[in-house]
Amino acid sequence: MDFQSMSKKQTLWVFLVTYLFAIFIGGLTLIYGVNNDYNVVLTTLASTIFMTIVIFFFSNITKNASLYDPYWSVIPIVIVIEWIVLYKNLSINVILLLVAVLVWGIRLTLNWWKNWSGFKHQDWRYTHLKNQAPKIYPITNFFGIHMIPTLVVYIQLINAHDVMQYQGINFIFVIGFILSISAAVIQFIADKQMYDFRTNNKMKKSCIDEGLWKYSRHPNYLGELTFWIGIYIMYFSFVQVININIIYPILMILLFMFISIPLMEKKLHDRPGYSEYKNKVSMLIPFRKKA
Repeated sequence: MDFQSMSKKQTLWVFLVTYLFAIFIGGLTLIYGVNNDYNVVLTTLASTIFMTIVIFFFSNITKNASLYDPYWSVIPIVIVIEWIVLYKNLSINVILLLVAVLVWGIRLTLNWWKNWSGFKHQDWRYTHLKNQAPKIYPITNFFGIHMIPTLVVYIQLINAHDVMQYQGINFIFVIGFILSISAAVIQFIADKQMYDFRTNNKMKKSCIDEGLWKYSRHPNYLGELTFWIGIYIMYFSFVQVININIIYPILMILLFMFISIPLMEKKLHDRPGYSEYKNKVSMLIPFRKKA
């Protein structure tokens, strides 16, 4: 089958079949672990690893690693719902947690679909990795593109899991919830501004310098990090002590600061006006333009 010649609508069925099958395998793994009284967090970890392996298998069939892209926003929703069903906990804190995850995940998934054009295109970062070291690309593809992001996202979800072990809300929890919702709003605005800018500048390579992008070079990444920090604050509201859980959002911050952002800025380095833009605009935290 020639996946590259498929229309955008046709590729949707490939994604649906792949992800439904992956969720089915992941669900069986979780049910098996729960029935045998295994640790829920570790069993879910095994479940998400198996789901990733399924998607990796199909991404090789389609010859496009971007089949993995929706995983980042789709599977966290699935995992959170599985935990809610497992613990049978629908207290106010869990409901608000689910709302935050749904708003973030659905928005991110819709934005991915809006920008998805078909299997003829692959995320430029994956192609870059393949061109850098083609001989080890199968290993890079499995670990770097599929498994490591899966583990990074899953680690963030541990804070969501631990929120479900409590009931009720307090002022700190509300702050975390507002941060998470605000993060999704920031991402929505930033992505729409970027989409409109690209639409209006199709015929030239130019540097966006408007809206949120006027104050931060990566407001969409800022929103992503803020979301997971918000989830951590929801958890912190119950324990109110610094423990190992703070490492999880820190790992996400390190991933963006030392991998995602440098890769993006390397790609944009030769774009006209980018050096000047880089000198005037803060990398992440919104600041007023420098003189």
